[in-house]
Amino acid sequence: MGKKYFFLIVVVFIFVFIVHIDLFAQDFNTVTPLLSEDSFSLCSNSTQIFLAQNTQAKQEENGLGDEIFADYQDPGISYQVFDPLYYFNYAMYSLNDMLYFALLKPIATGYKTITPIIIRKGVHNFFYNLLFPVRFVNNLLQGEIKDAGMEIEVFCINTTIGVLGFGRVAQDEFELKTNDEDLGQTFGSYSIGNGFYLVLPVLGPSTLRDVLGLAGDYFLKPVNYVDPWELSFGINAYDTINSLSFHLGDYEAIKAAAIDPYVAIKNAYIQNREKKIKE
Repeated sequence: MGKKYFFLIVVVFIFVFIVHIDLFAQDFNTVTPLLSEDSFSLCSNSTQIFLAQNTQAKQEENGLGDEIFADYQDPGISYQVFDPLYYFNYAMYSLNDMLYFALLKPIATGYKTITPIIIRKGVHNFFYNLLFPVRFVNNLLQGEIKDAGMEIEVFCINTTIGVLGFGRVAQDEFELKTNDEDLGQTFGSYSIGNGFYLVLPVLGPSTLRDVLGLAGDYFLKPVNYVDPWELSFGINAYDTINSLSFHLGDYEAIKAAAIDPYVAIKNAYIQNREKKIKE
């Protein structure tokens, strides 16, 4: 059986599993925040200071601009979001937390130590350029024809002059800008709601809408068509480690500044997604 069919079976299984848990969850309503709005306000300033200092230091070190450090803007703001799978989500959050400190962080730290910054930046640029189909198609689906045309221009320049995308010539020399777009954002632009909050193993925070978008975007990513599937998996894993090498310390900053990291990360994720949809 081909890996594409295997992936479809996995997606269907996960969706059925989620719906099954959702139907038998103890609370199908909007979850009462573990912290009051006053508590969020109290920790908001310290959170922003932690993240601002950490982000500024990373930008000075890596010189990648805002695009890599825009994931968590202000975790202190409280958002109402369905979280009927709280116990499942918290278990997955705890699992991801353990995997981060026990596996991903040590590997990324070692990789960062032995790999020059110019190589890591080049690899990041290459994978970003490789996601052109995802951004292009979703710009079209959102009716952003001008942005879709810009994506073509940036892709052609960086693929040729930038040597397969390892250089950001279009952005650095021609001052052309692109926005990260995905199917989850496209659904959001159609006024489709988040559904409910969901924490995925390894992949981290998401929502029902974004999970369905992630499944759709899978077929637009060239790496997923690499055979055998073990090689495709290895390439994606390398991309993850390389990307994480620029983020080391961000997650720790959020945990250190937040009274409840689970709530802070959930709010940060929802806030970031809402911001991207409006852009």
